[in-house]
Amino acid sequence: MIINDLRSRRDALSLAHENRKVESDNWNKCVIITSLMTGMFESIKLRMGWNSNVVDLVPIALSSVIACISALIKFESIPSQMEILLQSQSLLTHTLTNARNEDEITPSLLKEYHES
Repeated sequence: MIINDLRSRRDALSLAHENRKVESDNWNKCVIITSLMTGMFESIKLRMGWNSNVVDLVPIALSSVIACISALIKFESIPSQMEILLQSQSLLTHTLTNARNEDEITPSLLKEYHES
């Protein structure tokens, strides 16, 4: 019973970590794409000889979007949450390994189970 409980908790943490990783990757892709668009627009602007106030504001707006996305990533603290999930997963895996090596539930195993 303990083994199944530990396994299900570990799997739930693994799923949560994977979801946060996908979310982090998506935000990082947005930053990369927006940065590339900013560089592309600057190159086009120079090549085409565009000189107007509106055209000068576009790179500033795109840079502001990048800053907003970066601030949102930092505010959500996705990397630190992913690290906590990995540490918790490791603790559960260690406890699961110990539970598999025991023939019966010992007080030390029960204590480790409750801590994990």
